[in-house]
Amino acid sequence: MNLPILLILVLIIGFPIGWLISEFRSGRPLRITLGILSISCSFGVATVIGMLSELNYNAWYGSATYKLINTMVGEIEDGNEERVMKALRGLNNQYSPSYERSPDYYLSFVDEATARMRGDTEIVEGSEWDTANIDGSSWLGYWKEDSGFWLVIDNSELPYDIIWSGDPRASMTSVAVSDDYRVLTYQEADNYRHTLTLISKNEAKHEWFDLEKNAVWRTDRIRRLTRFDKD
Repeated sequence: MNLPILLILVLIIGFPIGWLISEFRSGRPLRITLGILSISCSFGVATVIGMLSELNYNAWYGSATYKLINTMVGEIEDGNEERVMKALRGLNNQYSPSYERSPDYYLSFVDEATARMRGDTEIVEGSEWDTANIDGSSWLGYWKEDSGFWLVIDNSELPYDIIWSGDPRASMTSVAVSDDYRVLTYQEADNYRHTLTLISKNEAKHEWFDLEKNAVWRTDRIRRLTRFDKD
């Protein structure tokens, strides 16, 4: 123990003891002085403890976050993007920050997530860590092509309700989706069969198949609009 810390401890302990003794042996000015110093020390101790706790929490969260980032970068560079994404989605679904929880709560989730990213712990099918990037809700929303065509995909259950900007604006028929939800097909009367293939969560390849000519008419991109889009 170094000298500054020893001196602080002596003062913290000494002032209250001196204040107690002065109540029986000393005059009023000394008692008041020792009382003020003792109370000031108590506030100082509380402040120091708070600062040390904050520094300790910073160290905990910083260390856990570094571990999470380091594992993510390493596993992505090794080509394990899907495993990393599944672990991150599981972490996102389960972790709920709150001032009532200790750093152990966050650290425990990071440990579980990084173990699954590395493959040290298996992602058990059906568990809270077994999350899908693409599901039935991935197609819902308002989609628009650069050419100006748009379509609205609604209804949380299959088959979807699909309305597009053609004339007349009729619902599409023969709606079907692949088992992995990445490919959506629907038919526009007897004219076209449309096939949408997800490229990312908000972008898809759109193929128009001419049913009369039995050939692909055109292929383009379609993207989902969000509330941040200006168009």
